[in-house]
Amino acid sequence: MKRLIIRIPLFMMAAGLLVTGCKKSEIDKAYYNPNGSATASIPTLYSGLLFNERVLPKYWGLYTFEVPMMGTYAQTNGQNLTNKVYEQSVNYTKDRWDYFYTTTIARYREIEKYYNGLTSDADKAGFQLFLETARIFVYDQTAQMVDLWGDIPFSTAGQLNTTGNIVLASYDKGEDVYNTILTDLKRISDYLASVKPDPYYQGQLTSSDYMNKGSLTKWRKYCNSLMLRLAMRISYKDEAKAKGIVQTILGNVNQYPLIDTYQENITITPSTTGSNLTAINDIQEGFKASSYAPGKMVDEIMVPANDPRLPILFTPNKDSVYHGVPFDWNSTRVADSVRENYFSMWDSTTFTQNNVFPGIVETAAEVQFLKAEAYERWGGGNAKAAYDEGVKQSILFYWMVNKNSRQKGDFRYGEEKFDEPKDVDIAAFLANPLIAYGTNNLEKIATQKWIDFGVIQAHQAWAEYRRTKLPKLTYPVDGSSVTAPAPPNRLLYPGTEASLNSTNYAAVKSRDNITAKVFWDVK
Repeated sequence: MKRLIIRIPLFMMAAGLLVTGCKKSEIDKAYYNPNGSATASIPTLYSGLLFNERVLPKYWGLYTFEVPMMGTYAQTNGQNLTNKVYEQSVNYTKDRWDYFYTTTIARYREIEKYYNGLTSDADKAGFQLFLETARIFVYDQTAQMVDLWGDIPFSTAGQLNTTGNIVLASYDKGEDVYNTILTDLKRISDYLASVKPDPYYQGQLTSSDYMNKGSLTKWRKYCNSLMLRLAMRISYKDEAKAKGIVQTILGNVNQYPLIDTYQENITITPSTTGSNLTAINDIQEGFKASSYAPGKMVDEIMVPANDPRLPILFTPNKDSVYHGVPFDWNSTRVADSVRENYFSMWDSTTFTQNNVFPGIVETAAEVQFLKAEAYERWGGGNAKAAYDEGVKQSILFYWMVNKNSRQKGDFRYGEEKFDEPKDVDIAAFLANPLIAYGTNNLEKIATQKWIDFGVIQAHQAWAEYRRTKLPKLTYPVDGSSVTAPAPPNRLLYPGTEASLNSTNYAAVKSRDNITAKVFWDVK
């Protein structure tokens, strides 16, 4: 069987992306090589789309972006007030931008092209399953791009793959992108609720879909849960629109089912260390950017409440207690404390040595916290019950990740094991006055969601912090930086946009600064 090359060419694609200073040999590698790859098909392209290195816990994404940068902006990782701590690593943010256009959008446009070229009505109807579910995944990634940058090229992006023509794509307003996504997710959800797939095409989907194993129920839950996330994200910008979408979903659970339990979490999970999806070595190397616990999360919230996630999220220090890195300590004080083994680190079994750590897409915990916020703000349901369930699902999920590491990951570092919390233990935790629902409810919801996102989903934590301004985080001024004395509100566009897509970039140039806000950031 020939190997499928899934990195589809997209240099000089719609967004005008072309890495400056590249050798010709490096550019050539990005192009589809007909002599070295098999003829593509919708199922193989679909599998390639799901193999996303910004979802899977791969080294480069963790080391250059998620752990040090997003973890700093969201304070979900143990960083300190070093020189220029808030300044963006523009080469690494460019990598994040490039990956979306040269990989995610490129692969999706190839699927569209092959689908549009089908001549059989049966194939059109059957492979629509692939097209619609692929759109859910792409919309998820696209919304994340808006969350990071604001306005982005989208509607006309990827024309090289679609038509063979190089078209420099214009920028879509972030709000327009969100509106398009929310409208189409509703359509896709209704389609998946009614479709009765032919067994042949259902079998093809099952064979190609290593995320949801072809389960239309899981795809429906992912679709609706993503719709819920994005509706809540715009809820302070356009409350009426958000409220209408959310109440439609929450008021029709049969038509719009959601991710309910941690067993239903949408993840890309390797079954063994032999899987191509395994995080072996990648996650270990990715955490070398920084593997220390965040100070506020650990010292001010989790330790005082005796959080049952503590022993599997972090390792105790030399004195068998938990301490994170205070964000306002300078580098000298932090370095001295590191030498004294004062700080806790992200747990090796659960995280840094976990060869079967899943790529997390969306979880039951997040969904429950979104429901709790909606009920708290607008009524219509039991906010406390949703909040309590969100905390429980977060606890159970991370304990499962830890357990899978010990059982499936061929884990050989350390022998200490902890007793998994029982329902009575979780109930006692939820009754702790520091955690219990009843006062400061929106802050408690946001705080528990922030803990649940942690460092692996720091990009979501940063988005939710900017949206809600909760939990209440303190960001010391970095006097060493003229350009970024405080955290940014958005990422800067890559320099290649100004040089290679200059006409379209001119439309967004005035907003290409760190103080401009993403459209939903209005609090």
